[in-house]
Amino acid sequence: MTMLSGAIVVMLISITAGTAIRVWAFAIFAFFVATGLGVVTFTGGSSLIAATLSSMAILALMEVSYLVGVFLSGLWRRTRKFPKSGSTADAAHATDEHRGS
Repeated sequence: MTMLSGAIVVMLISITAGTAIRVWAFAIFAFFVATGLGVVTFTGGSSLIAATLSSMAILALMEVSYLVGVFLSGLWRRTRKFPKSGSTADAAHATDEHRGS
């Protein structure tokens, strides 16, 4: 149960980071967190292979969660930028009318 709660916390932090920080900053952060968790797993009595695989799994989970956060943030920004009184098709039609006159 501890690994599940840790994975959920890592996912939530990574999704939140996807909305706020740059890719290179998150990559450095994720590397250190995954390495730290791998060291904790290794010192807890697991084998080096198990600790390495656990660390890589956490790193992959963090990266995927970060991408989800970036996607959701972009989607949220995009939905807020649409005009309130029409769709994008109406804006393109209006632009064509201005070019004709």
